Amino acid sequence: MYSFSISAEKSSNAIRTPAFPVLESGNVSFPNGRYIVDIVEINREASSLTIRHKIEGAPLISRLLRKEQAVYTCTVSTPKSSYRETYISKTEEQCIQLNYGDLGEPPLLTPMIVFSVSDSNYKLDLKKDGVNEIWHNQRITLKKGSRLARAVVIRFLSSSVLQLLTLVADEDLDVGVFRVGAEVEDGFRFRVRLAPELLRFLQKDGTDGIRKHILTNIVTACLALLQREFAGDSEEDGGWRSYPDLKALSDYFKEKNLPHWSDEGFHPEEVATKLYPHHIPSISEDE
Repeated sequence: MYSFSISAEKSSNAIRTPAFPVLESGNVSFPNGRYIVDIVEINREASSLTIRHKIEGAPLISRLLRKEQAVYTCTVSTPKSSYRETYISKTEEQCIQLNYGDLGEPPLLTPMIVFSVSDSNYKLDLKKDGVNEIWHNQRITLKKGSRLARAVVIRFLSSSVLQLLTLVADEDLDVGVFRVGAEVEDGFRFRVRLAPELLRFLQKDGTDGIRKHILTNIVTACLALLQREFAGDSEEDGGWRSYPDLKALSDYFKEKNLPHWSDEGFHPEEVATKLYPHHIPSISEDE
């Protein structure tokens, strides 16, 4: 289980002055407040995960949640594709669906707690609400949609080779040719350059059979690149441990009981075909 938490003690690059107390990094509105988010389950097959929200030391927010005047939310977004969707839950545990076909890249998760009923007025009390003394006896208005708490932004890491692929057309490549490289400026990605007609073929519907064979070949090349250029594990020297996505991929290999690309005698083609085996049609299918 992965756990993320924020409190007033944690610094923030941004200084905000909201019209009501908010539990977020760098905000002293709730001196003893903590907002904890646990990732309790990751279902790779269903492309989903379950998170658990927890509020400590912020009685005002806890009371609003208990009275169902606030809800737990989690926004899933991908800056490159402009995808954004918000999931809402009345309970602490929340299931988030990760539709990689829409996302196009590993998403960012932003858990929040949001005021969910019509505009309401409150008079704050230091002890009853757990707020900073600067808010004591202050009257505030909470509007529907007001953000009461915000956790850290969580980057959901890629745990399969296919989720790490960036496919681009390259006019200089001959028909049917592709080439694999790595880009590391904004997290680790495999940059797969393909002849334009090959890229168009991979993007077509109804070509799953041959498409899968081609993708298996691409994965083989990706694993060979890891073996060749990212076998070292030194974070200082740019080894694979320097990149969170490669650490997630390493954990995935361990979970699947697959050899690591840094192991002696690692065979990229064998691991690639274990992950994405070639489909051999039967005689009846061939006929």
